[in-house]
Amino acid sequence: MISIDSIIMIAVMMLTIVIGFAGYRVSKSFTGFMFANRTLGPWLLSFSIMATYFSAASFLSGGGATYLYNLGFGAWLTAWHVIGAVLLWILVADKLYEYVMKTKSTSIPELIGNLYDSTLARMIASTVIATLFTFYLAGVYKGGAIVLDAQLGIGYGYALLLMALPVIIYLMLGGMRSVVINNLFLGSLMLIAAALTFTYVMGSIGGPINGLLKISNMTILGKPGSLWLKLDGMGPQPAMEKGLVPALIMSVTFSIGMAQIALPNLLFQFYAAKDSKAISRGRIIGPILISLYAMLVFSLGIYAHLILDPRLSPQQISQLMKDSDWVIPSTVMLIVPEGIRGLILSAPIAASLSTIAATVITVSNTVIRDIVSLNRSLEEKTLTRLSKATVAIFALLPLPIALIDNKLIIDIVSASFGTIFACFIGPVVLGLYWRKSSREGAIASMVAGAVTGIVWYIYMYRATWIHPTVPATAISLALFVGLSILKMGRQ
Repeated sequence: MISIDSIIMIAVMMLTIVIGFAGYRVSKSFTGFMFANRTLGPWLLSFSIMATYFSAASFLSGGGATYLYNLGFGAWLTAWHVIGAVLLWILVADKLYEYVMKTKSTSIPELIGNLYDSTLARMIASTVIATLFTFYLAGVYKGGAIVLDAQLGIGYGYALLLMALPVIIYLMLGGMRSVVINNLFLGSLMLIAAALTFTYVMGSIGGPINGLLKISNMTILGKPGSLWLKLDGMGPQPAMEKGLVPALIMSVTFSIGMAQIALPNLLFQFYAAKDSKAISRGRIIGPILISLYAMLVFSLGIYAHLILDPRLSPQQISQLMKDSDWVIPSTVMLIVPEGIRGLILSAPIAASLSTIAATVITVSNTVIRDIVSLNRSLEEKTLTRLSKATVAIFALLPLPIALIDNKLIIDIVSASFGTIFACFIGPVVLGLYWRKSSREGAIASMVAGAVTGIVWYIYMYRATWIHPTVPATAISLALFVGLSILKMGRQ
């Protein structure tokens, strides 16, 4: 017999299809399909960007990380998210919207092409977006499908397909309008689930301060609990042996939290803003939403030791520390009653759906505007039909990748998120402010960012314990600035 929790999770997914009809009227034109006729106000924009940015990994990996890492990981992960959100809304959003309206740009690669008067830069940007986001989506699908399979017992492959179907349907029905209205619903669900999880965990341990005191006095797998309260304390064993835990924590949390200021799937949504006032008002709402979710979720893992460890064997604790994605779901299963439990466990699925939809429409827009219709004129109806077909293709394309158990593929999926940020931080964010930046700098920056991010993750990450986003960003920015200055000196 199907449980109440399972019914709730299925109902959430089905409801996204119903909500998808809200965008049907405006999706009949290309502008309506891709940009919701530019009608998005501050609340829709803010919730959509929050829900897009936080995938299932935020609830699973972010929430469970401090079960292995020390509390510093959760604190710095929250801090960098707040800083990144503020910078996105204050430094990037206005400038981006202003330039898009001025140049009538319809995609991120087209914006780059206009900034640097370069078709090659535009083509490289579109290749990076289409390729790396496809790999990134495989990881997003995986997070939601694992939870869905664990709850429904339908098998991982079928869970992946079940994740894709509602996204395809509501994307084809209503395009961007359906994405952002669904993200309002899914983002609200994520916040409610985060608040409920925090409340139940704190109620079980007697509050955060009491919980920290208990942890400092306990022993975890033969190690003093106080290690979980120090930045240079607990972490992956190889990083501890080399004294690199603080470097690992700072590089990982910086990479995740700051990435939002240059991710095309977030920036693209500002194209659909109603006006500059929507962005001005979103400056307050957007960072608050991201800060709330981060503060509620990112430190829960450390407190799970007080709930899980007394019920688990040392072998089970050790396994959870290797696969901390299961820490929060396991905790929820123990302390939350049926029904509410289903609502909470819907959060990683909601987070995945919202991220997948917004990313797929960004990739689809790039493929249509910067590859298919580049240097050719297509009728409005043709563009709209192609867009609807393309969202279905790119919603399905990551599924085979998510099924492949190959180390190289897994590494590329893992490296893709931060690598995308490294590729666009210079050409987009700095380029909007620095009009003397050069096409050579932009091209070299994107190519070097992509290559460095993936190669570092595969060959250097586990040797240095420095997240690949850091070297990729450093090299990308150095080339962007250096080559631009060099060109200025020659003029």
